Amino acid sequence: MRRAVILLVSLAFIFTASSALARKKSYMKVAGGTSVPSLGLGLDADYSSETDNIIPGFKILSVAIVNNSINIMQLDSRYDEWQLVDIRGKKHDPIIDLRTVSPDTYLAIPEKLRQELEYPMMIQVGETKIVDLLFKDSVKLDGFRALKFFASSMGAGFEIFPQE
Repeated sequence: MRRAVILLVSLAFIFTASSALARKKSYMKVAGGTSVPSLGLGLDADYSSETDNIIPGFKILSVAIVNNSINIMQLDSRYDEWQLVDIRGKKHDPIIDLRTVSPDTYLAIPEKLRQELEYPMMIQVGETKIVDLLFKDSVKLDGFRALKFFASSMGAGFEIFPQE
C-alpha cells in the first residue's frame, strides 16, 4: 500500500513537472526603442555594417536594455534565450559567449573588446546595458524582422520589432 502511494505521488509530480516544462513560451511584442511601462523595461536592437570586421567571421547585433523598474534585472547567459528572425523569416541563434564557442577567436581580439562583449550579469535600477549578440558572417542582419529575447530571471519573453 505504501509503495502504491509513493508511486502515485511520484507519477503526479512527474506529470505536473513535465507539463509545466512543455508549455510554450509567450512573447510580448515590443517596438524597438520603446518601453514596457508595466515592467519598467526599455528594449532596442540595432545592426550596423560598420561593425562587421571587428571580429573576423562574425557580425554584431547590439541590443540596448534599459532598466527603469524598481528591481535589479538579473541576466544569465546560460538560461536567457535569444533568436533573430531575418528578412526572409529564417531563424538564427546568436553566439552569446564567444569564449566557449570559438576560444581562438576570443583570444585573438583585444582585451578591451573582450570586456565589452561580456554578457552582463545584471542591470542596475536606472541603468542601460548593451548586449552584443554575435552571428556568423553568413547571416543577413540588414532589415531583420524581429529579435526574440526570453529573460529567464523574469520568466518573460519579448519580441522586438525594429523601427525604420
